[in-house]
Amino acid sequence: MGGTGATARWGTDGGGHPVPAVGVLVVTWGLAVAALTLMGLAGAPWDSTQWYFVVDTADALVYGLVAAVVLSRRRHPVAWLVALTALGGGVAAVTAQLVVLRAKDAGPDALPPTWSILQGTAWVPGTLALVLIVPYLVSERAASRAVRAAIGGGILLIVGLLAVRLTDPWPWPEAAGSYAPLPVRDADWARQVEPVQRTLIGAVVVLGLGAAAHAARRRWREPSARGLGWLAIGTALVAVTFLPLVVWEDGAPASLELFTPLTHLASQAFFPAAVLVAVLRQRLWGIDLVVSRALVWWLLTGTIVAGYFGTVAVLGLLLPGEGALGRVLATAATAAGIQPARGWLQRRVDRLVHGEAAAGAIGRVGRHLGSAAGPQEALTGMAESMAASFNLGSVQVLDEDGETLAALGDPAGAQPVTVPLVVRQRAAGTLVVTARPGERLDRRARTALDEVAPIVATAVHLAAVTRALRESRGRLAAARDDERRALRRELHDQLGPALAGIGLGLAAARNLLPDDSPAGPLLTRLRTEVDARVDEVRVLARGLVPPVLAELGLVPAVRELVMRYEADGLQVVVHADAEGAGAEGPGAAVRDVPQEVAGAVYAVVAEALRNVSRHARARTCTVTLAGLAPGTGPRLTVSVEDDGRGMGPGVRAGVGTQSLRERAETLGGTVTWQPGEGGRGTRVVLDVPLAGDGEREEEVIRRVL
Repeated sequence: MGGTGATARWGTDGGGHPVPAVGVLVVTWGLAVAALTLMGLAGAPWDSTQWYFVVDTADALVYGLVAAVVLSRRRHPVAWLVALTALGGGVAAVTAQLVVLRAKDAGPDALPPTWSILQGTAWVPGTLALVLIVPYLVSERAASRAVRAAIGGGILLIVGLLAVRLTDPWPWPEAAGSYAPLPVRDADWARQVEPVQRTLIGAVVVLGLGAAAHAARRRWREPSARGLGWLAIGTALVAVTFLPLVVWEDGAPASLELFTPLTHLASQAFFPAAVLVAVLRQRLWGIDLVVSRALVWWLLTGTIVAGYFGTVAVLGLLLPGEGALGRVLATAATAAGIQPARGWLQRRVDRLVHGEAAAGAIGRVGRHLGSAAGPQEALTGMAESMAASFNLGSVQVLDEDGETLAALGDPAGAQPVTVPLVVRQRAAGTLVVTARPGERLDRRARTALDEVAPIVATAVHLAAVTRALRESRGRLAAARDDERRALRRELHDQLGPALAGIGLGLAAARNLLPDDSPAGPLLTRLRTEVDARVDEVRVLARGLVPPVLAELGLVPAVRELVMRYEADGLQVVVHADAEGAGAEGPGAAVRDVPQEVAGAVYAVVAEALRNVSRHARARTCTVTLAGLAPGTGPRLTVSVEDDGRGMGPGVRAGVGTQSLRERAETLGGTVTWQPGEGGRGTRVVLDVPLAGDGEREEEVIRRVL
């Protein structure tokens, strides 16, 4: 009941049973309607015994609806016990009116038929289960040995009381027949039936109050568990309804004749609400407003009626006359108290149905986790929300090393409350809060902080991951740049000159040979091949760290790049938003590309053009650079489209393709391959964010997670 994350041990947590739910509602409400119809036909005069009929009918209506709602949403044994209560109440109500109708036909002295025992027995299993078993079954925790013993004792009491009623030989030996279906016609048993029954009912009262105390104790230990307090009240009210049957052997005095039925009716203001909230918990979606309003109406009506009659009774004793003035004053007092009573009840019902104030705080704190621009902004917003929701004097969020991530208010001179922040059973940091000057944090506020702590811990963990990723990315970028510079030096200063020297050596060797030497053509071809490789090495060296990229920017560097391929016969057209653009807009996004992003974009374009030149057999190629500024921040989209043969369905990704993908993911972007316009050729599209470092890191985190 209201468990906080514990594994369910009583029944399953699966979906509901819509068909049994409808069946329970139809049967129980059908019995209630039949009982009311029979009451109209019987026409019995209204007396104190008719209040028991009201109790049974109300049980069928109220608990039948509660059982149907619970069964429609969750498989839980409590739902079946509540349905048993409603069924027993309906059967008892119908049987009571059938007995009245038969008495009118057969006469008041006729012995009731055997089936009439249902009037006083049908309600026993369900009603006693509400008191003795349900308070333990609503718990989501594993049952302790004491709890299992209490449940077993409750079951034995129910079975024992049924056995006594079913074997009671009354009115034997005065009459030949017996009221019970299984009478034990023994003189000793006939004398002991009443004492035994009183003893069992006394045990019901004791164990019922014990179950109420158990629920109240759990409510005290688990303030976040909704419904436990109401369940304790309802259990105690039902338990005390049996007190008159225990205290007075020959029946309660006339002044207490209505104690049992009215107390049982009062319990119905607490039990249904407690069962709905405690058993359904988060499955109240769609009916929480209905439950809230129905409870307020029921409680307000009962309060008004009880207040009116109580005021009339008190003023009737104090004021002279026939009581007319007292009734007027009682009416005025009741009317004046309606609105305050409604507000008071509404607040408590909302707390029952919707939870403590912490629920709203959790929602406000959680929203910062998804809407903030970064972990730092999320932590700052969470600190502000917690300070406002819990009336805190100061809030500090510390990481696992004790460094302050977010701080609000001045903690000087106040007693701090420390809440550990744990993620995946590992310490992520600490939440330190203080109350406002002259105030203190009560148990409810501390419990609410414990409920908010997992959300704050997630934000702290995200900040740590972001920081670690930023540092790792910085080291990776530095290492990559160093490696590129080293490769450029190797290519430009060693491999390139070495190849050029080999080419010169081949030329010198050719010059030493006579013109008609058969080795002459071979040396000429080797010299030509070496010169071509020298040019490729120079292109690779310039592509690794192009000087024009650092000096003039991305667009001029791309234009300088495509000029090399135009010399080889590939016509390349460049479209860029930056040309002719103002200080703001998409063109500015293309023009103001960060250096590290520009380097990666340049490498992607260079690799894509290299693939087009080598494999596409294309005549033309178009490079488009477009800046976008959607709600998630500025982005850059680059496309390289050719009119070649395309990739084909069976083409496998190679080293170049994988390199493009890795470069894009490093920036938190994506790269995709798709057919060109009209289904001809290939179109490579790169999409990368142009936000600050922190936002790019979060983009990478979202893609990794």
